[in-house]
Amino acid sequence: MAPGKESRINHTIAVAQSIVQTDIDALLASGAIWESPQSVSLQNAVAQTPEDLPHGSYFSACLLPTDSGREWLGGLTRLNCETFIECSSEIDFADLAPLISDTTDRKNALTVCLSTRSAYYLPVARKFVTALRHRGLIGEKIAATVEMAVQEAFANSLIHGNLELDTSGHLTMDGFTELGEETRRRLASTKHGARVILLTARRRKNGRIIITINDQGKGFTPPKDTCPTTVSGRKTTFGRGLPLIRSLCHSVNFAREGRTIELEFVQDANDLIPVTDSFSPNLGDQHHQVADADIRNAYNATILIADDTMLSREIIASYLRADGFTNLVFAKDGEDAIEQAVKHDPDLIILDIIMPKLDGYGVCKALRANPDFAKTPIIAQTALEENEGRTRIFDDGATDLILKPLNKAELIARTKIHLENRLLVKQLQAYQERTRSELTLARDMQENLNPTPENYRGTGLDYGLRISATFQMSSELGGDMWGLVPIDEHRLGVYIVDFAGHGLGAALNTFRLHSLIWSDQLQDRDPAEYLEGLNRHLKGLLPVGQYATMLYGIIDRVHNTFRYASAACTSPVLGNSLTGQARYLDGSGVPLGVIRNARYETREVPFTGANFLLLYSDALIETTLDDGQFLSEEKLLSMLRETIMESQREIDLAAQIADQFMDRAPAKLSDDFTIISLQSTPIPCAI
Repeated sequence: MAPGKESRINHTIAVAQSIVQTDIDALLASGAIWESPQSVSLQNAVAQTPEDLPHGSYFSACLLPTDSGREWLGGLTRLNCETFIECSSEIDFADLAPLISDTTDRKNALTVCLSTRSAYYLPVARKFVTALRHRGLIGEKIAATVEMAVQEAFANSLIHGNLELDTSGHLTMDGFTELGEETRRRLASTKHGARVILLTARRRKNGRIIITINDQGKGFTPPKDTCPTTVSGRKTTFGRGLPLIRSLCHSVNFAREGRTIELEFVQDANDLIPVTDSFSPNLGDQHHQVADADIRNAYNATILIADDTMLSREIIASYLRADGFTNLVFAKDGEDAIEQAVKHDPDLIILDIIMPKLDGYGVCKALRANPDFAKTPIIAQTALEENEGRTRIFDDGATDLILKPLNKAELIARTKIHLENRLLVKQLQAYQERTRSELTLARDMQENLNPTPENYRGTGLDYGLRISATFQMSSELGGDMWGLVPIDEHRLGVYIVDFAGHGLGAALNTFRLHSLIWSDQLQDRDPAEYLEGLNRHLKGLLPVGQYATMLYGIIDRVHNTFRYASAACTSPVLGNSLTGQARYLDGSGVPLGVIRNARYETREVPFTGANFLLLYSDALIETTLDDGQFLSEEKLLSMLRETIMESQREIDLAAQIADQFMDRAPAKLSDDFTIISLQSTPIPCAI
């Protein structure tokens, strides 16, 4: 499309707040994302972390900071975006720019482009494969195999490609130390550390997944007929992992003089899950909506008649008009048929097989290759007597076949059958679009019950807390909810709720409880007394058999305490932000809405300047992970300790734990997932 005002395409890109505008401008102008940047109209959505971006929005690209750490890499799973690119003035995309722009806006694809320096320190292969699972591009059964192959190929491209390191032979302790020092020197240099490594994935129509790793180093091409453990003529051990990679993949190919490794995996279509709405363009896109008014009556349908003989076109038209079909469009050859189909979007195509310029076989193939016509019924007409020609037209995409000379009754009958089926499908699609749109609106309303990142971060600063949270529904609507209740200048209330079940019923209950919480102006009461009051209200509102678990507590920054009451909530975790040591608090109690006069206990623990508090829904500990086990109490405490001790700076603890959980959890969760962390930090002013 030629650039110009009328052809400018609108794109929204997610941008990390720490990236300077000059680097953004340079990246966009480089053509790495869009080959013709002048034809693109851009809007930036700037955020501190991926959690700050609206979950329902679609982003054409996400620009990652050079110090992205795990936070922005976690956006691969949580953001509705297919292209993630590190943005830095050091990086020169050069020969990789065409490869990046080629994958932009492609369906069933994922692209991640990082500098060597960033990729070296991040768990890229695991996050990449996790994102593929959650997007429905690969199934659970082959995820471990894909991750192992990608990790091995990615490490080869990173270490032996971009960094050009030689790790061959037996290394002595001195040699190992020297190799480590040389690695650090090369990572710090622009020549090696700022080189780009590009990881892409796309799924073919047959379900096979193609993953490519592209580097900017010297590359490597192995011998054609052998799989050696060493590579003749070079000291590098780049080829050492090839036997393993080949054993895990359906095929392995090399391109760009060995700087591109392409891995192909075969998977069972039954293992794939549908791509969720969270990774689809907004439902409000008019291009994808179906109007009801034009599809209720089959006689309003548009029929395209493609035949190179005028007499044949007129005969077919006269038969159709006599039966009440008046919205007819004509094409005189194969090329014209495709043009008229694109122009009029017919509900049915009557297609002659033998035509000049492009025959019916070619027309069928071309139309079926276009997603807009993948389901359009095509009735082929032919005078061919041999079975081979008739069979071939079905292979190329025809829905039905009618023989010449045409029989009027047969033509009308087949036309009506296919149009009725077509219109029933359209009506179903329209109903599904309306339902999805309404569910999306309800989902947005429910997500708005929870504090936004901007809100909870700002509130946290007021009380000397670093607050982090992740919330994900298991279906269109969920039963989890959490919130903050500022009581006075030194006391902050916090609650987490999990209603039994999920879906519409659970969502309605969250709205009920949210109204009760925020209509009550006495949130500074004793936590046990507060839960008792909520329980009495809910008992009169909830249907029999429905209940909620809840924890409500108050952090007091003057008395350095956390006072809370629990209604059968998951056991909160209290830990030390310096040592990582943590313990479970008592979460026992009667669920809300079960017994009208239930009594609750207020418990109190110290909460000092070195403490953190972790609250979570039961999905964290009751989801079967990739090892077939739940996340046990001991494993969760160990995960918290390791996360805190491995971090060299302040972290969003809940987001970090959520990322590690998502790496190992099924792509489709069976329950809503909520996790919140409140980490004590120095209060900016004396209280």
